Formats: sequence, C-alpha cells, structure tokens
Amino acid sequence: MPAKHHVHCITGNQNKLAVVQAILGDGIDVRGQALDLVEIQGTIEQVSMDKCRRAAEAITGPLLVEDSSLCFKALKAPPGPYVCAI
Repeated sequence: MPAKHHVHCITGNQNKLAVVQAILGDGIDVRGQALDLVEIQGTIEQVSMDKCRRAAEAITGPLLVEDSSLCFKALKAPPGPYVCAI
C-alpha cells in the first residue's frame, strides 16, 4: 500500500483541524501545527498569502493555512479580515 500524502494544517485550534481532516478525508494525513505568526494588515488575499509564506519559512513540507473574514459587498466589503467579536 502506498504511503499517505501529508499536509501541515497551520492552526492551534483542534476544531479547525478536525474540520480540515474531515474535508480532506482518509487519503491525506493532516498534521496540525500551531505557529505564532505575525498577521499583516491588508486585503484577505494579502493576509492569507503572507501567512502562508511565513508558515513555509517556519516548517518544511506541504502546508495550508486558514483565515476567516467577513465582507459586506453592499457596503464595499468592510470589515474583511478585521472581524472582531465584542
């Protein structure tokens, strides 16, 4: 039997890790990896790309990052990546 492919999911949140594992299924070994990464300010795309680059500099191997945002297109998309729960 061929070895499973693996990917590092950059999160310290076990619930997010479980969701990614469920989505990718049994064919891929999803390994959780908590990293304390600087998060830049910018668009959703800029934030995600920078987060991925920083994670790639910190670990070796395939990885994915997850980032959440909330956009209201009718209001020209704010707050985007700056969602804050009060």
